[in-house]
Amino acid sequence: ILPFFIFGGLYQNEASTPYYFYPIKYLSWFRYGFGSLIINEFEDLQLGCDNSSTTRCVFTNGNEVLDYYNIDTGDIWFPNLVAVLIMGTGYLTISVFILWLRVRQTDKGAEEKKTA
Repeated sequence: ILPFFIFGGLYQNEASTPYYFYPIKYLSWFRYGFGSLIINEFEDLQLGCDNSSTTRCVFTNGNEVLDYYNIDTGDIWFPNLVAVLIMGTGYLTISVFILWLRVRQTDKGAEEKKTA
């Protein structure tokens, strides 16, 4: 899970990911969830920067934040939402299949004990 988390977009900027880590990047469910979250929160957001304060404003609006993370605002539905739905359905299907195999295996063991 840790490689998926690292290459999900929060810690490792998508533009700076080496090409040999692309499979991990594209299989990371964190990437798609983070992408949807950051687009939802920062798209067209105006950040209030008080010029009189001593702190320096790095970003003046949300679109600059999205540019910094190299995220396209058009990705909120495809691939982000579609990938999360497909991965969720796939993992659920695999889990149910594995559970079915284990129950079937347990039932066979119980039947063999009854006949013996």
